[in-house]
Amino acid sequence: MTTMLSERKTYPIYILLDVSASMRHSPSGRRAPLAAFNEMIPDLVMSLSDSRSLAKAAWISVIAFGDEAELLCPMTALTDPVHIRSPRDGRQTDYVAVLRFLHGRIGPDARAIEASGTGQSYRTKVAPPLVFFITDGAPYARDRYQRPDEWMPYRDRIVGAPVSARIAAIGLTGAHPGTLSAIATGRPGGRQNAFIATSGATGDGLAGSVISVIERSIKLSVQAGEMVIEVPDGMRRVDG
Repeated sequence: MTTMLSERKTYPIYILLDVSASMRHSPSGRRAPLAAFNEMIPDLVMSLSDSRSLAKAAWISVIAFGDEAELLCPMTALTDPVHIRSPRDGRQTDYVAVLRFLHGRIGPDARAIEASGTGQSYRTKVAPPLVFFITDGAPYARDRYQRPDEWMPYRDRIVGAPVSARIAAIGLTGAHPGTLSAIATGRPGGRQNAFIATSGATGDGLAGSVISVIERSIKLSVQAGEMVIEVPDGMRRVDG
């Protein structure tokens, strides 16, 4: 006799955080963006874990990038304790390194989610990843700017089939609008999920608004089955 298995959809979520030298700069005596995000990202994970339905449907990983990519938190179910290490200080902003690293993680992470989530009466289907890319600078490594043809192929592998990841690019002061638009995805024929800080928007307030929007986006996206994200306070949407 054939047993029909029910299907549970699980969403892998990646937070990619720029840890370059400029992220440690404190404008006008305010707290540096990196310090704010280092404090707020664990709080974000705790808040997501408090939602019973969301915790069953989402896993999360945190990756830092500066001179290289660094795994701060391996892909972990929100139903389990999530431990996020502090990043090493970076100097530059290597987009090639982080996008290549992310591409290399997605397949093994999906297999780990499938293996741990399948039971006798159900199987786990891994949904396209949701990626939140937070940066305050243009791609720059080995003391030169990285050309789009160096990092775009990795981005295209991540967003193309079969991975089909959805990316929101969130640019703090100093980010390059065109680069944010190129990294982000959007709805077919619609606007890209790319955002950049407005003039004068800095510090804890901006970081807090970004974290708040990411939290809401994860909840809405899991419900909708596709990336849903609003414009954070202190930011504007980048036109491609």
